[in-house]
Amino acid sequence: MAIVGVRIDDRLIHGQVCGYWIPQYKVERILIVDNEVCNDEARKTALKFGSPQSCKLSIFDSTKAADKLIRKIDEGIRVMLLAQGPKPFLELVQKGYHLDEICIGNMSTRQGAKQIKKTVYVTEEDKKDFLELSKLGVKLYLQEKPTDGKEDLVNLL
Repeated sequence: MAIVGVRIDDRLIHGQVCGYWIPQYKVERILIVDNEVCNDEARKTALKFGSPQSCKLSIFDSTKAADKLIRKIDEGIRVMLLAQGPKPFLELVQKGYHLDEICIGNMSTRQGAKQIKKTVYVTEEDKKDFLELSKLGVKLYLQEKPTDGKEDLVNLL
């Protein structure tokens, strides 16, 4: 399996991911890593409807995702990992699956979150998770669209 992109975007599958990121990386499978969405049938159905027909969609919690990724279950497939926030990716790394880098897109405002960029709001828990990922050797950067420059996230925290 070729992980061609790892992205945090709280909207998961939407116009920007489908219009920019999937074509940019020629994605064949979208793997959403989320401990809540994987148990929400209505949300899973909506995400399947929003997913491009050219891509397969899988939705797993971090434990199952780590297991499948470590076992290279999708060998030879171009995969994009998506999560709503840093926690599922931190759990993946803690369970033994290394990520080289994570691209951070939209993280909407919510209670207790502070704005660090136009469309990026982080809570103290998000900040802690991002800093832990950084300590574990994962490069973190902000990038809205593939044509935009990359901006180091840790410097903004």
